[in-house]
Amino acid sequence: MPSQKGQENKSKSFWLKDPKTDKPSVTLTMFVTGFVVALFKLLTSGISLAVVSSAPFTGGDFAAVVGALGAIYTARKHTDKQK
Repeated sequence: MPSQKGQENKSKSFWLKDPKTDKPSVTLTMFVTGFVVALFKLLTSGISLAVVSSAPFTGGDFAAVVGALGAIYTARKHTDKQK
């Protein structure tokens, strides 16, 4: 039976890894998820399929969402550096 020593950090993680620290980052994962959702909403805005229709979502709306996500990400990373 193989030894379990040193295997505790080898488990899979749901979070994306921060490229600078190579550690799982909840903030980066939420930023990327929010960006993908906002991009999907932008691409599908105004489309109507049978009885389902999507409300208009403009480039300005997209910029506001991505700007807010970026501000949260930047603030979080800045406070991490202060510790």
